Amino acid sequence: MKKYLTFIILLLLFVVGCDNPKDVDHDCFLNQSEWIDKIPFTCSEEGIQITICKVCNKELDSRVITKEHEYVEKLLRERTCLIDGQSIFTCIHCGEYYYVNDYAIGHIRSDIEIIKEATDTTLGKKQVKCATCGIIYKEFGYVNNGYHKNGKLSVKGRDLVNQFGEKYQLFGLSTHGIQWFSRYVNFDTICSIQENFGNNIIRFAFYTDEAGYCSGNVSIQKSMLETLHRGIEIATELGLYVIVDWHMVGATNPLDKNPLTYLDEAKEFFSYISEYYKDQDNILYEIMNEPNGKTTWDDCKKYANEVIPCIRKNTDAIILVGNPRWTADLNSVMNSPLVGYENIMYTYHFYAADHRRTTQVENAYDAGFPVFISEFGFMNSDGDGNISTTNGENWKKVLDSRNISYVAWNISNSKGSASIFKHNSVDLVDVSDANLKTWGIYLKNWYRTKSGLNNLE
Repeated sequence: MKKYLTFIILLLLFVVGCDNPKDVDHDCFLNQSEWIDKIPFTCSEEGIQITICKVCNKELDSRVITKEHEYVEKLLRERTCLIDGQSIFTCIHCGEYYYVNDYAIGHIRSDIEIIKEATDTTLGKKQVKCATCGIIYKEFGYVNNGYHKNGKLSVKGRDLVNQFGEKYQLFGLSTHGIQWFSRYVNFDTICSIQENFGNNIIRFAFYTDEAGYCSGNVSIQKSMLETLHRGIEIATELGLYVIVDWHMVGATNPLDKNPLTYLDEAKEFFSYISEYYKDQDNILYEIMNEPNGKTTWDDCKKYANEVIPCIRKNTDAIILVGNPRWTADLNSVMNSPLVGYENIMYTYHFYAADHRRTTQVENAYDAGFPVFISEFGFMNSDGDGNISTTNGENWKKVLDSRNISYVAWNISNSKGSASIFKHNSVDLVDVSDANLKTWGIYLKNWYRTKSGLNNLE
């Protein structure tokens, strides 16, 4: 009977639970489970989780909790150079999902390859592959009339000569102010112009004022320098010569009519840029664009004698020197030229609708002065108005007969007639007649003939 009562008591203790660990053969808390959902709930909802004794299933603890999403990724589409990749992320608890795009970054250019050498009678061909995927995404023709063939230039007497000492003529286009039109300083635009115009030089207009390098904030200065470096690198890769143009003109700041206004900035800039490119032989330095107003030739000489030594510390590259009256006063230059410098040329600017007379340029060259037309147009001097082809054709004859180099204004879609792209154009590459103004079409036809593009096979 006593044994029977003891069995009954132990059985009752087991039925009511494990409250007294001394009276059972296990400890509930030593057998505590992980947290489990008391009632199923989804992510981002408030639910209750409990722990139980894994032996007797007694609830030991509880907590209120919000379940976090736990996502797994599945790749839906691999990214290519031109097509976005895409992945889907799905929660393993509630099935919620979202997409993530891995955006295509476009082709990354490798070095230019020559696949057909240009000759005097045949057009060459180059190609560019994508460094990422290896496809050929650009092929273009070229005339071998630039830096890669003619090398380092110098001044011999009154003439520009190539590395072989032969007379050489540069012809090309200038950008507009790169603080406004930096979008045109890209590989495809510069390449398209070279391929279709046949030019062998490009000029980068580096404005000092008009929210430019000397009057703009640090962000503008940084952006302009980055654009200039990008342009020089692209032009060099394409075999073009480059003019770095310190574009002072005084349009909004009357003091900027005189190059001495930003003398310190000019010395610092040309010291930096000539040191940076001291090992490159395709750079020409135009140290003052268009002095005007009350600026005298003595002012220009004083400025030149300060800036030229900054460049000469690093390179003997050609330096282009402006003069008063918007760089149209070669008479003053002839009366009192700079002394003691080699590889110096004197610039002259003309706009044929206003500047009909070619006398100063003819007189200067014929007197032995090296002249370089670093900016010109066939319209009015304000960069607008009709194209004066009659006056322009006379200028062409005078310049070509003397082998004088020239650079046209300008690569942009600005409002004036002097920009080559139509004002409403948003295409930076298309140089078909449909996308060009009258001036752009005229220049293209002229330069194509001059470079031989129209006659090459």
